[in-house]
Order: sequence, then structure tokens, then C-alpha cells
Amino acid sequence: MLTLNIDGLLFHFPAGWLASKYDEWTFYRKHFSRQRGGIKAVDVLALSAENVAYLIEVKDYRHPDTERPSALPTAIADKVLHTLAALLPARLNANEPAEQALCKAVLGCLKLRVVVHIEQPARHSPIVDPADIQQQLKRMLRGIDEHPKVVCTAKPGKVGWSVAC
Repeated sequence: MLTLNIDGLLFHFPAGWLASKYDEWTFYRKHFSRQRGGIKAVDVLALSAENVAYLIEVKDYRHPDTERPSALPTAIADKVLHTLAALLPARLNANEPAEQALCKAVLGCLKLRVVVHIEQPARHSPIVDPADIQQQLKRMLRGIDEHPKVVCTAKPGKVGWSVAC
């Protein structure tokens, strides 16, 4: 089992999966993000044993000083598009063999999925409406994934991995 710690949340991927913290890749940090201002990245790039690629964005709003996000669906859509734009250059030009290998595997995938994992305060009113975020992403990312998912630890959906706080 592969485990990634994303902002204190432990993502457990089953055997046979490939997964990496994409926004920490050397290629992204030292090369691609410097191409022009405003380039962003999803948190995790994963590939299932069934050859389905997942672009996973993680948001944790459980901290007391967290402010209500503005334009969250647009920010997520931008991260997805920027990450996709980086995959081919990373496959060809990344210096890290593991980064190149995952890009090669993802570029050969059979299906592409977008998943947003949002944790919200349990006691207070929610910061964002997951259904609204999902609906807006569905419109914005229709050509990439017609059915993006918005999940949390309480409602994990059928994504193939598990998350623990």
C-alpha cells in the first residue's frame, strides 16, 4: 500500500496503484511553474491498476482561521488544466526518472478523472457546498471529466483509495 501525506490527511492507495505529490515534483517546481506567472498544480497525480488517471486536489477548511474561498471551482479547474499541460513536457524533459515514468503511464491511461477532496469543520456551518462545487466543475471540465467528484472522509464516494485524518 502506498501512503501520501497531503496537508495532514493520509491518502492510502491500494497495491498496484502509482501516486505522487505532483505539486512537489522537481519538474513542476523548478521548470514548469516558472514558465509564466500563475501556473498552479493539483496536489496528487495517481494511476489505478485499471489504468485510470486521477488528478486529485485537496482542500482542508477545518482550521479555525480558514476564510471562505473565492472562486474555488475556477481555481481547481485552472490547476487541472495547468497540470495536464505539464504532463507531456514532464514526460520528455523531467530529470527525475520517477516523474518521467508516472507521466508516461498517465499519458497512456484509458480514462481521466478529477477528484476534489474537501474537509470542512464538523461543528460549524460548511465553508463550501460540495454539490455546488461539483456542479460548477462539471461545467468547467466537461471535456476532461464529465463526472468530477467532490468527496470527504465522511463521504468518500467510490474513488479507489481511502483517506484518514
